[in-house]
Amino acid sequence: MPFAAIGFASVVSMIPGVYLFRMASGLLQITSQSQTTLELLGATAADGLNAAIIILAMSFGLIVPKMAIDYFSARFARPSD
Repeated sequence: MPFAAIGFASVVSMIPGVYLFRMASGLLQITSQSQTTLELLGATAADGLNAAIIILAMSFGLIVPKMAIDYFSARFARPSD
């Protein structure tokens, strides 16, 4: 496997990582403080939602083209009668 493929995969997996770390930090702050602010709750929820949306978008970006390629390659590979 080429080095570029390994490097690209490791960088792409870090994209939602920042939001996951921010969400984890927010959750730790929420559990350790007696007074949680609405701003902290909102930022933690927003970071978690951003990470989830990025992961879903990356999944769809990989799955949908693969399904389309499989569908069209099977359709054109069949001999026509």
